[in-house]
Formats: sequence, structure tokens, C-alpha cells
Amino acid sequence: MKNTQKYRKLYLEQSQESFEKWGYYDPPRNWEEFEQNNIKVFRKYLTKERFKEKQTTPEIQVKLYLGLLGDNLEHFGFFTVFDKNHFEEINDVIFQTSRNKLLSRATTASGTDHTLSLMDALSAFSCNDFEIIDSFFPKNLFSDDVYFPGICVNLLNVIYHKQTTSAQEALQRADKFLKKKNTTWDKNIVLYFLALYHRDVSEANEALQNLCTAYQKMEHSVMSIYNKMEKCFATEIHGLYRLAKLIDEEFFENLTIPKHHCFFQEFELWHKENNYPKGKIFYTYPQEMDYLNRIYRAKIPKVTLKKHKSTPKLMKDVELFAQELAESVALVPPSENLNPLQRIQMQRKKHQ
Repeated sequence: MKNTQKYRKLYLEQSQESFEKWGYYDPPRNWEEFEQNNIKVFRKYLTKERFKEKQTTPEIQVKLYLGLLGDNLEHFGFFTVFDKNHFEEINDVIFQTSRNKLLSRATTASGTDHTLSLMDALSAFSCNDFEIIDSFFPKNLFSDDVYFPGICVNLLNVIYHKQTTSAQEALQRADKFLKKKNTTWDKNIVLYFLALYHRDVSEANEALQNLCTAYQKMEHSVMSIYNKMEKCFATEIHGLYRLAKLIDEEFFENLTIPKHHCFFQEFELWHKENNYPKGKIFYTYPQEMDYLNRIYRAKIPKVTLKKHKSTPKLMKDVELFAQELAESVALVPPSENLNPLQRIQMQRKKHQ
């Protein structure tokens, strides 16, 4: 897993570059800097006093916590666990960061439907977090999107929810899509879902291998170093591979693990040896920021679509999702009441 050390090297280069330009390290290099950054964000934007002053609704509060605080963990989390390649912690970082992205995306207007969450969902699958399917891709919620996310989500609906009456239309849309000129990624991810539907092991193996190569040509970030970092670990392809196990155990057993530096074969071996454990929360926030812990523990609402005045297309109803998520969070009791310093000390000790 040489790519884990490559990731850490690129991460530290970005942090040093930030220090040389602005006088501070971003992203943070250690737990102390990570926690200090969180405290700054919290005190500036997320205190009860500020919410009261700004008359912030619970729906907006949810969005702010996910976008301003929860989003900070992703790169630092992987940087930390890649130091020793502890697979359980890698699994947990995937769980928490993909869950944050899914919830954040579902509460943020984007002019799209629910299919925009496909890539984040695939990352969640790589830590066996399949319960998110019923919330973000509910039964009978099909898409008119003509790009690969819509094609794949419709096929997922057919395969996972066993929507046989919709299979013909989903397959026709996929065939029509493949007749167009597409990128290697777009083409092969659709081919993989088709192979999963038809239980075609050979086609699935070829698609997975091609996706690993295509992953290196994709633009994952507008920032050069972050773009290189993202290419080190293709959680989405791990998720595609793991989805096969959920759908058909025998089919999955016949698949060949892709051979590519962005696909961690050791990670898959660890999963197999440990009966494919589902990820869990990696980092618990201190008491003042407990609202974010409660968001992660709350029951996830189901995404719905609605018409907007500006377009006849159906788009995700972010307002309703945020409202229902906030209501769900309100039902979650506070986390164990520990002294903030004590909590931080426990976190540092856990990850040393």
C-alpha cells in the first residue's frame, strides 16, 4: 500500500505550502492543530449565542454543522490512519466522512436530483454501510438524468429493490447511454452495473479493472495536490466491488480483485478475514460540539424529489430533508457528558 505514504507526503506538502503562503498549516498536521481548527470554527459560527443572534433555524443549524465542522475530518482522517495502515480505522474514517458528505449533499441545493450522491454512496459501500441505500436511493425513486449517475442509480434501484417492472426501461436507458461517446469512467461504471444485473463475472471484472485506470484520469478536485491525493485510494471502486457481495454472494466470490495501486487488496483481505465489518464513528467531537455527534446518530430521512419553478425537472427536496433530519436529531439524547478536555485527551490517546 505505497499509495498511503504517497497520500501523506502530498498532504504534508499542501500543509507546508499553506504555512509558507499564509502563516498557518492547512490542512492540520496533527491532532492538536485539527482540534484547534475545530474550536475556531465552532466559536465563530456554531455557538448557541450566535444561533440565537442570527435566529438560526434547526434546519440551517444542521447544514452548518455538516458543512463547516464535519467536512474538516476527511483529509486529516485519512492522513492520520494511513500512518500505520490500521484497517479498522481506515474503515471508520470512510464511514464517518462518507456519511457526512451524503447528509451534507442531501441538505444542500445543487439543481440536481438524488443521483448526485452516487459517488459518495459508493464510498459508503466500501465500509459496508449499505443502510444508506434506503434513505438516499429509496424504492421507486427513479431519475430522468441522462448522465452516468442517473443511469447507474436506476439500475441500482432495479437490482437492489428488485424492481423488475422497471428493469426494461432502466436497461434501455443504459444501452442508449453506451451508444454515445463517453469517458472511460462513465462507460465502465454503467457496464459494471449492467454486469451486476446480468451476473456477468467476466464483464464485471473487466469494468472494475478499467475503472481503476480511469480513476487516475478523473478530476477529483480543482486543487492540484488534493486531486493527486484523491487518486491514491479509490473508495468508490471498493464500494462497487463490495456491492456485488450484497447483491449476490456467489457472484461476488467469483469476481477477481482489481490489480491497481489505487485499489487496496490488503484492505479487501482484511474485510474478508473479519467478516466484512461495517464502519463506525471514527472521531467523537467534544461536548460543546455534541450536536454533530447527534446528527451522525440520528435516523436518516428518505430523500424526496419535487418540481421547481425554474425547470420542469424533478430535484431533491433539500428543505424537507433538512427539516426531517433536524427533527430526527432533536430525538437523539446528548452524548455522555464528559469534560471537554478529558474527551480530547481520550481521542488523542486512542489515535496515537
